Amino acid sequence: MVNEYPDLVDMIDLGKSTDGETIECLKIGDGKYNALIHGFPNCEEPFGGNLLDYFAEALVQDDQFREDMDYTWYLVKCSDPDGARRNEGFHLGPHTPMNFTLNYYRTPNTLTAESCFPYRFGPLDLNDPVPETKALMRIMDRVPMTFISSLHMMKWGGITYEVPEPCESIYPALWDVAKRFNVFPRKRLGTMYAPGIQYAAYLSPARSWVKAWNAGNKNLEPIRGCYIYEYGQQLNPDMFMQIPECCMWYEPRMWDNTPTETTLGEAIDYGQKKMDETNKFMVDTWNEALPHLKTGGVYKAMMDEWMTPLISAHTNVTDPAFSFDAKTRAKKATVAERVGVEGHDDLYRMFYLGGLIRTLDAELEAGGSEVLDGLNKEVMGTLQEYDNYLHDNYTILAHPIRNLVGMSLGSILHSAEFAKGKQRAVVSGYKL
Repeated sequence: MVNEYPDLVDMIDLGKSTDGETIECLKIGDGKYNALIHGFPNCEEPFGGNLLDYFAEALVQDDQFREDMDYTWYLVKCSDPDGARRNEGFHLGPHTPMNFTLNYYRTPNTLTAESCFPYRFGPLDLNDPVPETKALMRIMDRVPMTFISSLHMMKWGGITYEVPEPCESIYPALWDVAKRFNVFPRKRLGTMYAPGIQYAAYLSPARSWVKAWNAGNKNLEPIRGCYIYEYGQQLNPDMFMQIPECCMWYEPRMWDNTPTETTLGEAIDYGQKKMDETNKFMVDTWNEALPHLKTGGVYKAMMDEWMTPLISAHTNVTDPAFSFDAKTRAKKATVAERVGVEGHDDLYRMFYLGGLIRTLDAELEAGGSEVLDGLNKEVMGTLQEYDNYLHDNYTILAHPIRNLVGMSLGSILHSAEFAKGKQRAVVSGYKL
Protein backbone atom coordinates (compact mmCIF):
# COMPACT_ATOMS: atom_id res chain seq x y z
CA MET A 1 0.00 0.00 0.00
CA VAL A 2 2.88 2.36 0.76
CA ASN A 3 4.30 1.76 -2.72
CA GLU A 4 0.93 1.93 -4.46
CA TYR A 5 -0.32 5.07 -2.66
CA PRO A 6 2.85 6.98 -1.68
CA ASP A 7 1.00 10.29 -1.31
CA LEU A 8 -1.64 8.81 0.99
CA VAL A 9 0.06 6.15 3.07
CA ASP A 10 3.09 6.28 5.36
CA MET A 11 4.57 3.29 7.15
CA ILE A 12 5.81 4.09 10.65
CA ASP A 13 8.23 1.70 12.35
CA LEU A 14 7.16 1.68 16.01
CA GLY A 15 10.06 -0.45 17.21
CA LYS A 16 10.48 -4.08 18.19
CA SER A 17 8.31 -6.40 20.25
CA THR A 18 9.67 -8.27 23.25
CA ASP A 19 10.79 -11.11 20.96
CA GLY A 20 12.16 -8.78 18.29
CA GLU A 21 9.35 -8.51 15.72
CA THR A 22 8.78 -5.14 14.09
CA ILE A 23 5.54 -3.41 15.09
CA GLU A 24 4.29 -1.30 12.20
CA CYS A 25 1.70 1.43 11.85
CA LEU A 26 -0.03 2.66 8.71
CA LYS A 27 -0.73 6.38 8.68
CA ILE A 28 -3.49 7.20 6.19
CA GLY A 29 -4.92 10.62 5.42
CA ASP A 30 -4.16 14.10 6.70
CA GLY A 31 -7.25 15.23 8.60
CA LYS A 32 -7.78 17.61 11.45
CA TYR A 33 -8.62 14.82 13.92
CA ASN A 34 -6.52 11.79 14.89
CA ALA A 35 -7.60 8.21 15.48
CA LEU A 36 -5.61 5.18 16.64
CA ILE A 37 -7.01 1.70 16.04
CA HIS A 38 -5.02 -1.39 16.96
CA GLY A 39 -5.64 -5.10 16.50
CA PHE A 40 -4.73 -8.06 18.71
CA PRO A 41 -4.96 -6.08 21.99
CA ASN A 42 -5.38 -9.55 23.45
CA CYS A 43 -3.37 -11.87 21.28
CA GLU A 44 -6.00 -14.62 21.02
CA GLU A 45 -8.50 -12.18 19.44
CA PRO A 46 -7.76 -12.22 15.70
CA PHE A 47 -10.55 -10.33 13.96
CA GLY A 48 -8.95 -6.89 14.38
CA GLY A 49 -6.32 -7.75 11.80
CA ASN A 50 -9.06 -8.58 9.28
CA LEU A 51 -10.86 -5.34 10.00
CA LEU A 52 -7.75 -3.20 9.57
CA ASP A 53 -6.81 -4.95 6.32
CA TYR A 54 -10.20 -4.06 4.90
CA PHE A 55 -10.38 -0.58 6.39
CA ALA A 56 -6.95 0.46 5.10
CA GLU A 57 -7.87 -0.54 1.56
CA ALA A 58 -11.23 1.22 1.79
CA LEU A 59 -9.62 4.42 3.07
CA VAL A 60 -7.12 4.80 0.25
CA GLN A 61 -9.76 4.12 -2.40
CA ASP A 62 -12.31 6.73 -1.29
CA ASP A 63 -11.08 10.32 -1.42
CA GLN A 64 -14.49 11.80 -0.57
CA PHE A 65 -14.88 9.63 2.52
CA ARG A 66 -11.47 10.65 3.86
CA GLU A 67 -12.32 14.29 3.27
CA ASP A 68 -15.71 14.00 4.94
CA MET A 69 -14.34 12.24 8.03
CA ASP A 70 -11.42 14.72 8.30
CA TYR A 71 -9.29 12.22 10.25
CA THR A 72 -5.69 11.12 10.15
CA TRP A 73 -5.86 7.38 10.77
CA TYR A 74 -3.14 5.46 12.61
CA LEU A 75 -3.70 1.73 12.10
CA VAL A 76 -1.66 -0.88 13.97
CA LYS A 77 -2.72 -4.24 12.61
CA CYS A 78 -1.08 -6.22 15.42
CA SER A 79 0.15 -4.65 18.66
CA ASP A 80 1.17 -8.02 20.16
CA PRO A 81 2.88 -10.02 17.40
CA ASP A 82 4.66 -12.37 19.82
CA GLY A 83 1.41 -13.46 21.45
CA ALA A 84 -0.38 -13.67 18.11
CA ARG A 85 2.26 -16.13 16.88
CA ARG A 86 1.43 -18.41 19.78
CA ASN A 87 -2.22 -18.57 18.68
CA GLU A 88 -1.56 -19.30 15.01
CA GLY A 89 -2.66 -22.90 15.39
CA PHE A 90 -6.20 -21.62 15.89
CA HIS A 91 -5.98 -18.89 13.25
CA LEU A 92 -5.23 -21.54 10.64
CA GLY A 93 -8.33 -23.52 11.65
CA PRO A 94 -10.50 -25.32 12.33
CA HIS A 95 -12.27 -22.49 14.14
CA THR A 96 -13.81 -24.62 16.86
CA PRO A 97 -13.82 -24.09 20.64
CA MET A 98 -11.63 -27.16 21.12
CA ASN A 99 -8.98 -26.02 18.63
CA PHE A 100 -9.09 -22.54 20.14
CA THR A 101 -8.53 -24.07 23.59
CA LEU A 102 -5.66 -26.34 22.54
CA ASN A 103 -3.86 -23.38 20.93
CA TYR A 104 -4.75 -20.91 23.67
CA TYR A 105 -2.28 -18.30 24.82
CA ARG A 106 -3.14 -14.94 26.36
CA THR A 107 -0.37 -12.50 27.18
CA PRO A 108 -0.50 -11.68 30.92
CA ASN A 109 -2.20 -8.38 31.61
CA THR A 110 0.99 -7.02 33.15
CA LEU A 111 2.72 -7.53 29.79
CA THR A 112 0.04 -6.42 27.31
CA ALA A 113 0.51 -3.41 25.06
CA GLU A 114 -2.55 -1.49 26.23
CA SER A 115 -2.22 -2.07 29.99
CA CYS A 116 1.30 -0.88 30.82
CA PHE A 117 1.27 2.88 30.22
CA PRO A 118 2.93 5.26 32.70
CA TYR A 119 0.69 6.52 35.50
CA ARG A 120 1.46 8.60 38.56
CA PHE A 121 -1.24 9.49 41.04
CA GLY A 122 -1.65 8.97 44.78
CA PRO A 123 0.13 5.79 45.86
CA LEU A 124 0.82 4.71 42.26
CA ASP A 125 4.05 5.67 40.52
CA LEU A 126 4.16 3.38 37.49
CA ASN A 127 6.63 3.85 34.66
CA ASP A 128 7.73 0.50 33.29
CA PRO A 129 6.09 0.10 29.86
CA VAL A 130 6.78 -3.09 27.93
CA PRO A 131 8.16 -2.77 24.37
CA GLU A 132 4.68 -3.18 22.87
CA THR A 133 3.36 -0.31 25.01
CA LYS A 134 6.33 1.83 24.02
CA ALA A 135 5.39 1.18 20.39
CA LEU A 136 1.92 2.67 20.91
CA MET A 137 3.40 5.52 22.94
CA ARG A 138 5.54 6.51 19.95
CA ILE A 139 2.33 7.50 18.20
CA MET A 140 0.34 8.81 21.14
CA ASP A 141 3.12 10.99 22.53
CA ARG A 142 3.54 12.59 19.13
CA VAL A 143 -0.14 13.09 18.26
CA PRO A 144 -2.93 13.65 20.82
CA MET A 145 -5.73 11.30 19.83
CA THR A 146 -9.34 12.30 19.28
CA PHE A 147 -10.52 8.69 19.17
CA ILE A 148 -9.04 5.29 20.03
CA SER A 149 -10.37 1.78 19.54
CA SER A 150 -8.85 -1.50 20.68
CA LEU A 151 -10.28 -4.35 18.62
CA HIS A 152 -11.21 -6.83 21.32
CA MET A 153 -13.15 -10.02 20.69
CA MET A 154 -15.16 -12.05 23.18
CA LYS A 155 -16.03 -15.68 22.57
CA TRP A 156 -19.78 -16.13 23.26
CA GLY A 157 -22.69 -14.00 22.11
CA GLY A 158 -23.31 -11.04 19.81
CA ILE A 159 -21.98 -7.48 20.22
CA THR A 160 -21.30 -5.30 23.24
CA TYR A 161 -20.20 -1.75 22.49
CA GLU A 162 -17.85 -0.89 25.37
CA VAL A 163 -17.72 2.82 26.24
CA PRO A 164 -16.37 4.95 29.13
CA GLU A 165 -19.38 7.28 29.32
CA PRO A 166 -22.95 7.65 28.03
CA CYS A 167 -23.11 8.56 24.33
CA GLU A 168 -26.87 8.48 23.70
CA SER A 169 -26.74 10.31 20.38
CA ILE A 170 -25.07 7.36 18.64
CA TYR A 171 -27.00 4.49 20.25
CA PRO A 172 -29.46 4.23 17.31
CA ALA A 173 -26.58 4.15 14.82
CA LEU A 174 -24.78 1.43 16.77
CA TRP A 175 -27.94 -0.69 16.96
CA ASP A 176 -28.62 -0.14 13.25
CA VAL A 177 -25.17 -1.22 12.09
CA ALA A 178 -25.44 -4.38 14.20
CA LYS A 179 -28.83 -5.16 12.64
CA ARG A 180 -27.52 -4.55 9.11
CA PHE A 181 -24.85 -7.19 9.62
CA ASN A 182 -27.08 -9.67 11.45
CA VAL A 183 -25.33 -9.38 14.82
CA PHE A 184 -27.55 -9.07 17.89
CA PRO A 185 -26.84 -6.96 20.98
CA ARG A 186 -25.18 -9.34 23.39
CA LYS A 187 -27.50 -10.69 26.08
CA ARG A 188 -25.18 -10.08 29.00
CA LEU A 189 -25.63 -8.80 32.51
CA GLY A 190 -23.61 -5.92 33.87
CA THR A 191 -23.29 -2.16 33.84
CA MET A 192 -25.41 -1.54 30.77
CA TYR A 193 -26.27 1.96 29.60
CA ALA A 194 -28.65 0.51 27.00
CA PRO A 195 -29.10 -2.85 25.20
CA GLY A 196 -25.71 -3.88 23.85
CA ILE A 197 -23.97 -0.74 25.19
CA GLN A 198 -21.98 -1.12 28.39
CA TYR A 199 -20.00 1.06 30.73
CA ALA A 200 -16.55 -0.55 30.55
CA ALA A 201 -14.94 -0.34 33.99
CA TYR A 202 -11.85 -2.10 32.62
CA LEU A 203 -10.95 1.07 30.69
CA SER A 204 -9.86 2.70 33.98
CA PRO A 205 -7.99 0.12 36.09
CA ALA A 206 -5.46 2.57 37.56
CA ARG A 207 -8.23 4.93 38.68
CA SER A 208 -10.14 1.97 40.13
CA TRP A 209 -7.00 0.83 41.97
CA VAL A 210 -6.51 4.27 43.57
CA LYS A 211 -10.20 4.50 44.47
CA ALA A 212 -10.13 1.09 46.18
CA TRP A 213 -6.87 1.90 47.97
CA ASN A 214 -8.29 5.18 49.26
CA ALA A 215 -11.30 3.25 50.56
CA GLY A 216 -8.96 1.12 52.67
CA ASN A 217 -8.59 -1.97 50.48
CA LYS A 218 -4.91 -2.92 50.44
CA ASN A 219 -5.35 -6.45 49.00
CA LEU A 220 -5.40 -5.24 45.40
CA GLU A 221 -4.43 -6.81 42.11
CA PRO A 222 -0.89 -5.74 41.13
CA ILE A 223 -0.87 -3.55 38.03
CA ARG A 224 2.08 -2.46 35.91
CA GLY A 225 0.54 0.66 34.44
CA CYS A 226 -2.64 2.36 33.35
CA TYR A 227 -4.85 1.47 30.40
CA ILE A 228 -4.55 3.06 26.95
CA TYR A 229 -7.74 5.07 27.60
CA GLU A 230 -6.36 6.54 30.82
CA TYR A 231 -3.08 7.45 29.13
CA GLY A 232 -4.84 8.92 26.11
CA GLN A 233 -6.91 11.12 28.39
CA GLN A 234 -3.77 12.43 30.04
CA LEU A 235 -2.72 13.70 26.61
CA ASN A 236 -6.19 14.82 25.50
CA PRO A 237 -8.89 14.94 28.21
CA ASP A 238 -11.56 15.11 25.48
CA MET A 239 -10.53 11.83 23.86
CA PHE A 240 -13.26 9.21 23.34
CA MET A 241 -12.90 5.44 23.13
CA GLN A 242 -15.29 2.75 21.92
CA ILE A 243 -14.52 -0.96 21.70
CA PRO A 244 -16.80 -3.05 19.45
CA GLU A 245 -16.49 -6.21 21.53
CA CYS A 246 -17.89 -8.79 19.14
CA CYS A 247 -17.85 -12.56 19.66
CA MET A 248 -16.51 -15.59 17.81
CA TRP A 249 -19.40 -17.96 18.46
CA TYR A 250 -23.08 -17.73 19.21
CA GLU A 251 -26.09 -19.99 19.78
CA PRO A 252 -29.28 -19.54 17.70
CA ARG A 253 -31.37 -19.38 20.88
CA MET A 254 -29.65 -16.08 21.69
CA TRP A 255 -32.20 -14.46 19.35
CA ASP A 256 -35.09 -15.78 21.50
CA ASN A 257 -36.39 -13.28 24.08
CA THR A 258 -39.15 -15.56 25.39
CA PRO A 259 -39.21 -15.64 29.23
CA THR A 260 -38.24 -18.92 30.92
CA GLU A 261 -39.02 -20.29 34.38
CA THR A 262 -35.37 -19.83 35.35
CA THR A 263 -34.47 -16.64 37.19
CA LEU A 264 -31.37 -14.63 36.36
CA GLY A 265 -30.09 -15.46 39.82
CA GLU A 266 -30.37 -19.18 39.11
CA ALA A 267 -28.55 -18.76 35.78
CA ILE A 268 -25.79 -16.75 37.51
CA ASP A 269 -25.49 -19.38 40.25
CA TYR A 270 -25.27 -22.13 37.61
CA GLY A 271 -22.33 -20.38 35.97
CA GLN A 272 -20.64 -19.66 39.29
CA LYS A 273 -20.94 -23.31 40.30
CA LYS A 274 -19.34 -24.42 37.03
CA MET A 275 -16.45 -21.97 37.47
CA ASP A 276 -15.98 -22.89 41.13
CA GLU A 277 -15.65 -26.54 40.15
CA THR A 278 -13.15 -25.68 37.44
CA ASN A 279 -11.19 -23.35 39.72
CA LYS A 280 -10.88 -26.06 42.38
CA PHE A 281 -9.67 -28.54 39.77
CA MET A 282 -7.20 -25.95 38.47
CA VAL A 283 -5.81 -25.08 41.91
CA ASP A 284 -5.43 -28.73 42.91
CA THR A 285 -3.70 -29.60 39.64
CA TRP A 286 -1.51 -26.48 39.74
CA ASN A 287 -0.35 -27.13 43.29
CA GLU A 288 0.56 -30.70 42.36
CA ALA A 289 2.38 -29.60 39.20
CA LEU A 290 4.21 -26.59 40.63
CA PRO A 291 7.15 -28.45 42.23
CA HIS A 292 7.85 -30.09 38.86
CA LEU A 293 7.74 -26.91 36.73
CA LYS A 294 11.41 -26.08 36.29
CA THR A 295 11.81 -24.15 33.05
CA GLY A 296 9.44 -21.19 33.47
CA GLY A 297 8.60 -19.57 30.12
CA VAL A 298 5.69 -17.65 28.68
CA TYR A 299 3.01 -20.25 29.37
CA LYS A 300 3.93 -20.57 33.03
CA ALA A 301 3.93 -16.76 33.31
CA MET A 302 0.39 -16.77 31.89
CA MET A 303 -0.71 -19.41 34.39
CA ASP A 304 0.97 -17.63 37.30
CA GLU A 305 -1.17 -14.56 36.62
CA TRP A 306 -4.32 -16.68 36.36
CA MET A 307 -3.67 -18.71 39.51
CA THR A 308 -2.57 -15.89 41.83
CA PRO A 309 -6.05 -14.36 42.34
CA LEU A 310 -7.58 -17.81 42.87
CA ILE A 311 -5.09 -18.46 45.66
CA SER A 312 -4.72 -14.98 47.21
CA ALA A 313 -8.29 -13.74 46.50
CA HIS A 314 -7.21 -10.15 45.85
CA THR A 315 -9.52 -7.49 44.40
CA ASN A 316 -9.57 -7.43 40.61
CA VAL A 317 -9.33 -3.92 39.13
CA THR A 318 -8.47 -4.75 35.50
CA ASP A 319 -11.69 -6.71 34.89
CA PRO A 320 -13.88 -6.27 37.97
CA ALA A 321 -16.68 -8.72 38.60
CA PHE A 322 -20.30 -7.57 38.39
CA SER A 323 -22.64 -7.66 41.36
CA PHE A 324 -26.41 -8.01 41.09
CA ASP A 325 -29.13 -6.90 43.47
CA ALA A 326 -32.07 -9.05 44.60
CA LYS A 327 -34.44 -7.47 42.10
CA THR A 328 -32.17 -8.35 39.17
CA ARG A 329 -31.60 -11.88 40.44
CA ALA A 330 -35.36 -12.47 40.85
CA LYS A 331 -36.17 -11.47 37.26
CA LYS A 332 -37.18 -14.30 34.93
CA ALA A 333 -34.40 -14.89 32.42
CA THR A 334 -35.26 -14.94 28.74
CA VAL A 335 -34.07 -17.87 26.66
CA ALA A 336 -31.35 -15.61 25.24
CA GLU A 337 -30.20 -14.48 28.69
CA ARG A 338 -30.11 -17.99 30.10
CA VAL A 339 -28.13 -19.37 27.15
CA GLY A 340 -25.85 -16.35 27.24
CA VAL A 341 -25.10 -16.55 30.97
CA GLU A 342 -24.90 -20.32 31.41
CA GLY A 343 -23.21 -21.00 28.07
CA HIS A 344 -20.55 -18.39 28.78
CA ASP A 345 -19.16 -20.36 31.72
CA ASP A 346 -19.64 -23.73 30.03
CA LEU A 347 -17.39 -22.41 27.25
CA TYR A 348 -14.88 -20.24 29.10
CA ARG A 349 -13.93 -22.92 31.62
CA MET A 350 -12.36 -24.78 28.69
CA PHE A 351 -9.86 -21.99 28.00
CA TYR A 352 -8.31 -22.17 31.46
CA LEU A 353 -7.66 -25.87 30.96
CA GLY A 354 -6.14 -25.09 27.57
CA GLY A 355 -3.67 -22.69 29.14
CA LEU A 356 -2.73 -25.33 31.71
CA ILE A 357 -2.24 -27.95 28.98
CA ARG A 358 0.09 -25.64 27.02
CA THR A 359 2.09 -24.98 30.19
CA LEU A 360 2.45 -28.68 30.90
CA ASP A 361 3.23 -29.45 27.23
CA ALA A 362 6.05 -26.89 27.22
CA GLU A 363 7.55 -28.44 30.35
CA LEU A 364 7.22 -31.96 28.96
CA GLU A 365 8.95 -30.93 25.74
CA ALA A 366 11.85 -29.76 27.89
CA GLY A 367 12.04 -33.18 29.57
CA GLY A 368 9.41 -32.86 32.30
CA SER A 369 8.56 -35.60 34.78
CA GLU A 370 6.11 -38.51 34.67
CA VAL A 371 4.02 -36.65 37.23
CA LEU A 372 3.42 -33.83 34.73
CA ASP A 373 2.60 -36.34 31.99
CA GLY A 374 -0.06 -37.90 34.21
CA LEU A 375 -1.48 -34.52 35.15
CA ASN A 376 -1.56 -33.46 31.50
CA LYS A 377 -3.58 -36.53 30.58
CA GLU A 378 -5.98 -35.86 33.46
CA VAL A 379 -6.50 -32.25 32.35
CA MET A 380 -6.99 -33.35 28.75
CA GLY A 381 -9.62 -35.86 29.86
CA THR A 382 -11.50 -33.17 31.79
CA LEU A 383 -11.28 -30.83 28.81
CA GLN A 384 -12.79 -33.48 26.56
CA GLU A 385 -15.67 -33.88 29.03
CA TYR A 386 -16.24 -30.13 28.92
CA ASP A 387 -16.21 -30.05 25.13
CA ASN A 388 -18.64 -32.99 24.92
CA TYR A 389 -20.98 -31.23 27.36
CA LEU A 390 -20.78 -28.01 25.38
CA HIS A 391 -21.79 -29.66 22.11
CA ASP A 392 -24.45 -31.83 23.77
CA ASN A 393 -26.20 -28.77 25.20
CA TYR A 394 -25.56 -25.97 22.69
CA THR A 395 -25.51 -25.45 18.95
CA ILE A 396 -22.17 -23.69 18.37
CA LEU A 397 -22.07 -21.40 15.32
CA ALA A 398 -19.36 -19.00 14.23
CA HIS A 399 -20.25 -15.45 13.23
CA PRO A 400 -19.18 -14.82 9.61
CA ILE A 401 -16.07 -12.64 9.68
CA ARG A 402 -17.64 -10.30 7.10
CA ASN A 403 -20.48 -9.55 9.51
CA LEU A 404 -18.11 -8.86 12.41
CA VAL A 405 -15.87 -6.60 10.34
CA GLY A 406 -18.79 -4.66 8.81
CA MET A 407 -20.60 -4.17 12.09
CA SER A 408 -17.48 -3.24 14.04
CA LEU A 409 -16.13 -0.87 11.41
CA GLY A 410 -19.49 0.87 11.13
CA SER A 411 -19.57 1.39 14.90
CA ILE A 412 -16.01 2.76 14.85
CA LEU A 413 -16.91 5.35 12.21
CA HIS A 414 -20.00 6.49 14.12
CA SER A 415 -17.93 6.71 17.31
CA ALA A 416 -15.13 8.63 15.61
CA GLU A 417 -17.72 11.12 14.37
CA PHE A 418 -19.11 11.42 17.91
CA ALA A 419 -15.59 12.02 19.26
CA LYS A 420 -15.16 15.06 17.03
CA GLY A 421 -18.04 16.76 18.81
CA LYS A 422 -16.36 16.32 22.20
CA GLN A 423 -13.28 18.35 21.27
CA ARG A 424 -13.07 21.79 22.83
CA ALA A 425 -11.80 24.76 20.86
CA VAL A 426 -8.10 25.58 21.10
CA VAL A 427 -6.75 29.12 21.17
CA SER A 428 -2.98 29.74 21.19
CA GLY A 429 -2.32 26.21 22.36
CA TYR A 430 -4.78 26.28 25.28
CA LYS A 431 -8.14 24.59 25.43
CA LEU A 432 -11.08 26.82 26.31
